[in-house]
Amino acid sequence: MPTYKYTAKRGPTDMVDGEIEAPTEEAAIAEIERLGLFPVNVVRREIKADAPWPNPTPSSARTQVVPIRMRARDIDILTRQLASLMKSSVPLLRSLILISEQTDKKVVKTVLEDMERQIKQGKTLSEAMSKYPQVFNNLYLNMIRAGEKSGSLDEVLTRLCQYREKEEESRQKVQAAMTYPVIVLIVGCASIFVMLTYFLPKLTVLFASMKQALPLPTKILISLSKFTSANWYMFIIAAAIIAVVLGRVKAGTTKKLLFDNILLHIPIVNKFIKNAEIAKFTRSLSMLLRNGIPVYESLGLSAGTVDNDIFRQRLKAAERDIVSQGLTISASFKKTNVFPAFTISMIAVGEEGGRLEEGLDEIANMYEREVDQAVKILTALLEPLLLLLVGGAIGFIVFAMLLPIFNLGMAPK
Repeated sequence: MPTYKYTAKRGPTDMVDGEIEAPTEEAAIAEIERLGLFPVNVVRREIKADAPWPNPTPSSARTQVVPIRMRARDIDILTRQLASLMKSSVPLLRSLILISEQTDKKVVKTVLEDMERQIKQGKTLSEAMSKYPQVFNNLYLNMIRAGEKSGSLDEVLTRLCQYREKEEESRQKVQAAMTYPVIVLIVGCASIFVMLTYFLPKLTVLFASMKQALPLPTKILISLSKFTSANWYMFIIAAAIIAVVLGRVKAGTTKKLLFDNILLHIPIVNKFIKNAEIAKFTRSLSMLLRNGIPVYESLGLSAGTVDNDIFRQRLKAAERDIVSQGLTISASFKKTNVFPAFTISMIAVGEEGGRLEEGLDEIANMYEREVDQAVKILTALLEPLLLLLVGGAIGFIVFAMLLPIFNLGMAPK
C-alpha cells in the first residue's frame, strides 16, 4: 500500500509532520482529518526517491485582496452551513469541500475553493477569509479569529449566524414597511407627470375655444401643464440626478455626513434612526465582548456596523477616550450624547456587576422592539397620508379640467 508524507495543522499554529499508509491520496487526507488534523501538504513517497517536499506558505505572508462581492443571503447560508458541519465535528477542510460541492452559486464556489487551497497551504480560516474583505467584513473576521484562538470556532459561527439573521430580519422589516409607500409615491408622481405633459395639452385647445373666462384652478393647471410639457426633459434629468446622488452616498464622505446630519434633524425620523443604530451597535458589541475581543477593539468594530456617520464619529471618539483616558464604557458613552440616560445607567450597572454582555443584549432587545413598533406606526400613518396626497393632486387635476365644462352647462342661455 502506498505511503504518503504529510504536513498538517493542529490548532491555529502547531504544525505536525508524519507518514500514513492509504490506497489513494483522498483516503490519506480523510484519515488525517479523522485524526483531528488539518492537512496542509500530502505527497506520495516514491520508492526511488522522495518527492520534493514543498514548504507551506508562511501564515505571516501578505494576503492579496480579491475584489469579489457576494450577496448577504449567500454569506448567511455559507455561515449557517459551516457552523452546522463544524458543530457536527466535521473537520474544517472537509466542511469547505462539502459546501463547495453542493452549492450552485459560481461566486460562492470560487471563494470556497480558494479558501480550501489556502488552508491546505497552511493558512488559518481567518487568513483565508481576509482575502475577500468585500465578503467578510472586519467584524466577521475578528469573530473568526477569536474562535480560532479559543478553540470554539463552531460556537462563534453559530453566534455569527444568529447575529446576521437578526440584522437581516430588522432590515427586511424596514424594507417591507417602506416598499408599499415608495411604490405609491412613484406611481402617483409618474401619473401626475404623464397627465400634465400628455393629456392636458390636448385639452387646452378645447378650453381655448370656449367663449368664457376660465376659472382660477383651470388657469393654474394650464400654466403648470405648459411649463411641464415644455420642460419635461428637465424633470427627468433632475430625477436622474437625485437618484444618482442618493445612490452614491458612501460612508466617510462629506456628502454622507451632511445627509446623515439632515436626517437627525427631521422629527420622528431622527428617533427611529437613533433607536435602530443603538440596537445594532449594542447587539454587535455584546457579541464581540462575549467572544473575548478587547473592549477598545470591540468598540471600533461595532462602530463600523453603524450606518449613520454622525453616530459613528461619536462612537469612535468614545473608543479613543477609553484608550487615552482610561474611562469606563458608560463614562465614555455619556460624553457621546448618543445614548439616553437610562441606557447609560444599564451599561454602568452591567459593568459594576460583571454582566455587561447581558446588559447590552437587554438594551438591544429593548430598542429592537421600539424599532418594530415604530415601523408599524410609521407604515400605518404613511400609507394613508401618501394616498391622500397623491389622490388629492389627481383629484385637483380632474376638478380643474371639468370645472369649465360644469360652468358652461350652468351658464344662462
